[in-house]
Amino acid sequence: MKKLLHIQLLPLVSGVQRFSLHLLDGLDKTEFEIYMAFQPGGELEGEVRKRGYHFLALPTFCHPISAKDMLTFVHLLWLFRRYRFDIVHTNSSKPGLLGRIAARLCHVPLIVHTMHGTAFQKGQPLLTYGFYALMELKGNLFGHKTVFVNNSDREKCLSMHLLPTVKARTIYNAIPPELTLQLNTIAEQRTMPDKQIIIGSTLRFSTQKNVIRLITVACKACRQEPKLKFIILGDGEHFALCQAIIKSYNVSNQVLLPGWDSDIVPWLKVFNAFVLYSRWEAQPFSIIEAMSSGLPVIGSAIPSIRELVDEDSGYLIALDDDASLEELFISLAIDFQPAYRKGKQAVQRITELCDYNSMIDDYTAIYRG
Repeated sequence: MKKLLHIQLLPLVSGVQRFSLHLLDGLDKTEFEIYMAFQPGGELEGEVRKRGYHFLALPTFCHPISAKDMLTFVHLLWLFRRYRFDIVHTNSSKPGLLGRIAARLCHVPLIVHTMHGTAFQKGQPLLTYGFYALMELKGNLFGHKTVFVNNSDREKCLSMHLLPTVKARTIYNAIPPELTLQLNTIAEQRTMPDKQIIIGSTLRFSTQKNVIRLITVACKACRQEPKLKFIILGDGEHFALCQAIIKSYNVSNQVLLPGWDSDIVPWLKVFNAFVLYSRWEAQPFSIIEAMSSGLPVIGSAIPSIRELVDEDSGYLIALDDDASLEELFISLAIDFQPAYRKGKQAVQRITELCDYNSMIDDYTAIYRG
């Protein structure tokens, strides 16, 4: 049996961590003995223990660059030498850099990294952009295979010569069959909304998710169209500011912020459309789930979202074109029939793009390679 370690950073159960859980749940447990290492103390630890996987705590792991990173690096070296893993699979930028270097120094036979978006993004200061790109180049030198969850990031990194083509692979994210069945059942039961149009989302209240602009546009649209209602699930550093914006527009009865809820399924039943106006993304599970439940998706027209959403299954709005987004929201309240048809098409499109068995087979083939 091969010893497989997945390294994550934070103990949350958001998109990156759910990727590991979805993937590991589908592996053959007679072939792989599963370990996960990350910062202790959150919801993810409970999910790992519930599944019977081995949990390894990395107490000095933290999100910002810190002197603690050297302690984490030494800890990883110790873990790799103690457990003698056959496969180390890192996720996201910091685990990808520290984990891949430590694994190579400890002669781990197979080092895999999944890139859930790049740390270097358009609009960053040149030095910041260059530093993060250099770190990704260094990490790729120590790994054997880098998996991208969308083609646009893969092409971007190849064009920047951050890794050779032979090391790069695209495998789309997917959700397990049980969840897919639940969401498809919701899709089959959807009917045209009558009195109210509810536009929902689940996200982190962060700069990446462009949440301040989204909330502001939602408030403006609600001031003009009483049929509109927004339910934005999540929390994060901009949560209090968004609450203040809603209060200033006096639309607290139309724009609701219930907070974080890890169980999205009941909410998807309530939503009539889904919105994600992000500045950058990798391949969000939130969109995959929304489309699987028959919701038309309103997304920012960034490359990764364009790979999932097309004109037949949703709406793409140029990033920061707030006027067009507001106009779209209002038009949905006036005539939702076109959006309802797009939601029907969304189920078929996402089923073809994001197949769970294909994801499991592709990663298993890499692990066996």
